[in-house]
Amino acid sequence: MQPGVAWIIGGGSGIGAAVTKKLAAEGWTVAISGRREDKLAAVAGGNPKIRPYPLDVTDKDAVEAMVHRVASELGRIDLFLFGAAAWQPMDAGNYGFDEFLKTVDTNYLGVLRIAQPMIEQMRKQGGGHFAVIASVAGYFGLPRSAAYSSTKAGLINLLETMRTELAPDNIKVRMVAPGFVKSELTDKNDFPMPFLMETDDAAKRIVDGLTKSDRFEIAFPKRMVWLMKTIRFLPYPIFFSLMKNLLPK
Repeated sequence: MQPGVAWIIGGGSGIGAAVTKKLAAEGWTVAISGRREDKLAAVAGGNPKIRPYPLDVTDKDAVEAMVHRVASELGRIDLFLFGAAAWQPMDAGNYGFDEFLKTVDTNYLGVLRIAQPMIEQMRKQGGGHFAVIASVAGYFGLPRSAAYSSTKAGLINLLETMRTELAPDNIKVRMVAPGFVKSELTDKNDFPMPFLMETDDAAKRIVDGLTKSDRFEIAFPKRMVWLMKTIRFLPYPIFFSLMKNLLPK
């Protein structure tokens, strides 16, 4: 994929900010969105290749209007990446509605609010790449991560469907599944994080995966991906026996 116009939701910090800077360095014009205008401005840093567009993905009308604004001002959207995420460790056995609402509203419904207007824009321009950052945490249900894991599992399922249905429109749907990456979200974790990656390393893998291949799944690090996928296919008695060990003592 040659450099063009990219739009990154969640570009004000963490992986999104690192991906933004790498794409801009490779010649892309990058629109970045998020709720915190100061963070967006800091990432842009006066670079004419990076354009801040403040946005709250839980506001449906604002999302639809922003799709039209970005496409109108930048001409088209060749690569879209949704990386906004809400995450909070939860107590085991807590399924309170309010605790789930913020995570579901941002992680899953945020994608759905932007999907249709973005797809219509890509159809109008003859195609594009529609990518979403899910997580290896979506491969199966993790203790103390009920809200986060379930939204990421839902995204993986949704993107698999979209990949098939949108291929005739020349829209390539991509699913990014990182392991643990240093960020504001993982700073909240109070448990060991195996194979923890530096943010810039994760960004390089994402950018290379998106621009140098058309594959659906961009998942890393490989050791963690294969571990999680192996656990997913274990017989349930063995699976639940392993999960018990992840509960707090």
